[in-house]
Amino acid sequence: MRPDVSVIMPAYRAAATIVRAVQSVFAQKGVRVELVLCADDDVDYAALLPADLRAGDKVTFCRTPAPRSGPSAARNLATRLARADIIGCLDADDAYATDRLARLLPLVERYGVATGPTREIDPRTRAMRIAQPRLGGDFLPIADICELRMPFSPVYQKAKCPAGWPAIDFAEDVILNVDLYCATAAYPFVEGAEYIYHLSDGSRSHSAYALERARSGYLQILELVDKRDWPATVRELVRRVFGEDLAAVERAQAASEAESTSTWREVVRDGAAR
Repeated sequence: MRPDVSVIMPAYRAAATIVRAVQSVFAQKGVRVELVLCADDDVDYAALLPADLRAGDKVTFCRTPAPRSGPSAARNLATRLARADIIGCLDADDAYATDRLARLLPLVERYGVATGPTREIDPRTRAMRIAQPRLGGDFLPIADICELRMPFSPVYQKAKCPAGWPAIDFAEDVILNVDLYCATAAYPFVEGAEYIYHLSDGSRSHSAYALERARSGYLQILELVDKRDWPATVRELVRRVFGEDLAAVERAQAASEAESTSTWREVVRDGAAR
């Protein structure tokens, strides 16, 4: 039977977390789901999963043409193999709340896209932060997509995103969400349909190379702004936000030329909040 939702999952050095992520996919209630897991390294993820998680045709395994092709390349390859018309996104070190997809699916069918809160968990301190619309409500504003510096993982109709995930080095999820917002004109938000975002020292936003990768990604974003068929107000918003973030990163790099000890969160997200 055809699934209601195909969950695409890029995996890179995810052996320690892959079981938790996959379990959360198949713990979804009230929805038929398949998983397309795309390895961007040399790990055999099928061998790491318990037999019940890879039984039948629940999981399709694939891999990028070369390791470290990047998460966008992995997601786009997984999307091409997805059997459902609706795509859910989950990173291999994160998890879904058990009713996330069932709560989002009716709105995705109506509007073309939907999301819920992102609950960020720091494993060292157990501190939590939740990404949600700043003024509340049932829709995610474009300003919150760009300005919160927190990820919102979309569930969306494949047809609303024909170009797929953008091939940029950082913040590709923000640009995808801007594309989806502009394609649908409304981005529903469902309180309680949570995405559980687990921080880790090796994550792209928390690694030793995060600032340089962010700088590269921001330059790519500023270059593509005028190539996107976005309303002028959206282009101005994206240009302003990522211009500010680029300036913050370059200041941090200049202040610690020999060795940067600042993280992307300290420099960009926490700096923007002050």
